[in-house]
Amino acid sequence: MESFDLYAFTSSLSYLHIAILLFVALLASIISGISGYGGGMTLGILVSPFIPIKLLVPLMSVFVFCSNASRMYYYRDSIFWKKGLYFALIGTPFIILGTNFYAGVSDKVLYFCLGFGLAFVIIVRRVFKKINLTIGWFGLAVMAVFYGTISGVILGPGAVLLTALASNGMVGSAIIGTDSLITCINVVIRLVSFRNLGLLNNDALLIGSSIGVVAILGSYIARKIVDKLGVKLHTLVIEICIILGAIVMIYRALTI
Repeated sequence: MESFDLYAFTSSLSYLHIAILLFVALLASIISGISGYGGGMTLGILVSPFIPIKLLVPLMSVFVFCSNASRMYYYRDSIFWKKGLYFALIGTPFIILGTNFYAGVSDKVLYFCLGFGLAFVIIVRRVFKKINLTIGWFGLAVMAVFYGTISGVILGPGAVLLTALASNGMVGSAIIGTDSLITCINVVIRLVSFRNLGLLNNDALLIGSSIGVVAILGSYIARKIVDKLGVKLHTLVIEICIILGAIVMIYRALTI
């Protein structure tokens, strides 16, 4: 694993860079709070030039946990607990499988996985939406296996989770609340696995937690505006940014 030096990383950033990073974290948490996804991807893509690839998903996992834990609190009355716990439990062993794959492959392979994974998630979401897919409990289990596996490897698998919940009949705040519950459980398992694999040291955990604190404010702001703001145009913008991020990741894989 590529070593991570907190002092070297922070000392290379000016106060302006740190302020921009925190602002981006705030913006990313608002984005994910409104749409239910996109926060981890947005921030991950923007900070990827400064973070070793082997630490990118583990570090963003800390941010995602903070963002979703606060969002889960704000939407606690809308959570479908039974379905959320069912989905999370089935996906657990496949999360561990995904994180082990992430730890074991080369940087080049990871860049390819992140690049194509980002694009694939958007395609899957749009295809499922177009065919108006409807799934029951068994369909949720199948999606849990798929979601669990890719969540240990790529940034932003939340679009797949949202698609699964929407296809199961959930709407509005119920989707966001249940998504947050599942994501929190998913991320805890991811963090424990990354920690055991040596990909999440104390320094990385500290930086991720510092960024994550900003996410709490972002989730609060998102909760205040979510019922008043249409997300169609916002979702399109996010998808364009994700595709651009995917292109950047693939380019790095080809030039590394």
